[in-house]
Amino acid sequence: MKIPKVTSILLVVLTSLTLLNFVLKYYTYFVLMVSSSKTSANEVNSIAQETGEVPHPHELYVPLLTFIPTRSPVFTRPWVLVTSSFIEENFVGLTLSFMLFFYMGKYLETMWGSKEFTEFIICNVIISNVALFIYYSIKLVLFDPESYAVPPVVITALAINMGFFVAIKQRIPNHYFLFFKGNVRLKVTYIPFILVSLVFVLLLVSEEFFISLLLSGLGFSISWSYLRFFKAGTNERQSYLLPFSLSRKRSNKSSHPVRASREGSSSSASTASALHLDHGLVRGDRSEQFSLYTFFPYPLSIPVKLVSGQIFNTMVRYKFLNKKDFYNEPEGVEDAQMEEIDALQNTFLGVSSLKGAGNVSALPRAGSFNSLWNWFKSGPKKVGIKSSMEKRRKLALKELE
Repeated sequence: MKIPKVTSILLVVLTSLTLLNFVLKYYTYFVLMVSSSKTSANEVNSIAQETGEVPHPHELYVPLLTFIPTRSPVFTRPWVLVTSSFIEENFVGLTLSFMLFFYMGKYLETMWGSKEFTEFIICNVIISNVALFIYYSIKLVLFDPESYAVPPVVITALAINMGFFVAIKQRIPNHYFLFFKGNVRLKVTYIPFILVSLVFVLLLVSEEFFISLLLSGLGFSISWSYLRFFKAGTNERQSYLLPFSLSRKRSNKSSHPVRASREGSSSSASTASALHLDHGLVRGDRSEQFSLYTFFPYPLSIPVKLVSGQIFNTMVRYKFLNKKDFYNEPEGVEDAQMEEIDALQNTFLGVSSLKGAGNVSALPRAGSFNSLWNWFKSGPKKVGIKSSMEKRRKLALKELE
C-alpha cells in the first residue's frame, strides 16, 4: 500500500531532523575538543568552563532545533516548538517513533484524510510544547531562581506517539496487539495507560524522565480532548445509526413549488436531495466507548468514572456541555458496570439495615464515606443507546414526512 502524503512527510522530517541534530551535536563536540587542546584554560569555551571539562555530546543541545523551557528564546525562534517534537535522542527512540509514524500514521491518515490528520498532529505538537513552556515558566516564578534547576531539553516525539495510541484506541478499542506468536495479548484500550505507567516507573529510577512523564500526560490529555470535543466530522460509531440532525434545505421563496403531478420516483428523489446531514453541529467522538474512564483497567476505572462523571454533570449544569450530544453504551453493559460499583460499595462501605446491627463495613466511619460515595454516584439517569436510536429514528421519520 502506498504511504499517504502527510505520513511520508512526517517520516522524512523525523529522520532528517534527528540526523541533523546528531551531526551538529558531534560537530560542536569536536570543535570544543580541538579548542580545549589548543588554547589555555582561560580561553576555553564557556561551556567547558562551566563544567570544568568538555561536555559529552549528549549533554549538548542544538538551540536552532530544540529548546530548554525558560532558558531558550522561544519568542525569537518559535519554530523550535515544532521541530523539537520530531527529534529523537538515540537510535532506539528513532526506530520506535519511525515505526509508529509509519504504521499508525498511515492508518489514521487513510481513515481521516490528510487535512484532519495534519490538524491532529499540529494541535498535539504545539499545545503540548507551549503548555510545557508555561509550566516551567510558572515554576520559575514560584521558586527561587537561584535554587531552581535548569529544565531538561525538550527533544522527543513522545507526545505525538501518545496521540497515535489515543487515536488508535478511538478507532479500534476492542482489538489486541499480539506478541510472541499470540501468547501475549495487549488490548489497544489500555496502551496509553501502560505507557504512562511505564514512564512513571522510569521516573522512580531517574529524575531525567520527569519531562517524559509530562509530555506523555500532555499528549494523552490533548489528544483525547481534541478527539472527544473538537475533531470535525462524526465517527463511525455515531454515524452508522441515524444522523445527529436531519434538517431540510428549504428552497428560496422565489423558487416554484414542486408540482403534485410529478411521478413518485422524481418526488422521492427531490425529497432525498432536499435532506442533508448536518455533521457540523456536534464535533468529536461523544460515545461512551471513548469516555475517559475507559482508558483505565478495572478497578481504577471506577473512581475515574465517578470523578469524571461529577465534572461532566457540573459542566452540563453550567451549560458548557450539552448532555444530548453524548451517547451511552447499551443498557446491559451499563448495568454490569453499575453492579460492579455497587458490589465494591457494599464490600467496603456496607452498613446493615437491621435495627441495632453494628457497622458491618470493612472501613471505620463507613457512613460518612458512604454518603460521599452516593453523592459521587448521584446525577441524572443516563439514556441508553437504544432509547437514543429510537428518538432519532422518530425525528428522521418526521422529517421525511
